[in-house]
Amino acid sequence: MAKNSGKIIVTTHCDVVWKAAKIKLLRKERKRLYYGNLDNIVCVAEVLRSVMPRIKDRRTKFYFTNGEETTMIGAKAVMHREGKALYIPIDVTTSSKKCDVNIEWIHNLDKKELKRALGYLPKLKVGFRNGHHDETMIFGKKYPTFSLNLPIDGKVHGKSKVSFWKARRFGRAVAEILRRVRRNYDSICTSKTRKKAA
Repeated sequence: MAKNSGKIIVTTHCDVVWKAAKIKLLRKERKRLYYGNLDNIVCVAEVLRSVMPRIKDRRTKFYFTNGEETTMIGAKAVMHREGKALYIPIDVTTSSKKCDVNIEWIHNLDKKELKRALGYLPKLKVGFRNGHHDETMIFGKKYPTFSLNLPIDGKVHGKSKVSFWKARRFGRAVAEILRRVRRNYDSICTSKTRKKAA
């Protein structure tokens, strides 16, 4: 297999907590805010609008999953279908609120190499603090995984808000992170963790 050619599976859950399932785009003067239950509608929108059009890598696949709020059935089905890969869920978080993107729940990969590969991202702040559990709970039992999260203000499963432009920066940051992970796939998913996943 060619260098850095392992599979990258990006998942974005599209189920919501229904009792809180509302979202609005509020406009005040020059500000635009997404407001409501943003988990995970705002990330689905950014993956479709800002991430997928920028990723031309045939070894990176995108899945929109269900059941993240309950049984993780969607994550389990994706893992059963794809097998050995690097899994990267996209979600919201209330951790590292001042950052543009927060990296959480790193399992079965080299964290130092991941940080080195990401290096400096121009005009973006990256956090590394764990928040609310996500699909990495399933993927991390067997395969390399970490999640990319949009920091929001408020509650994960309730009233929350984030600026429209922060959400756009997040989408662009995710695309750049995926490109850098592809270029450094072998060093991030070290041979030790690849053997474990085999």
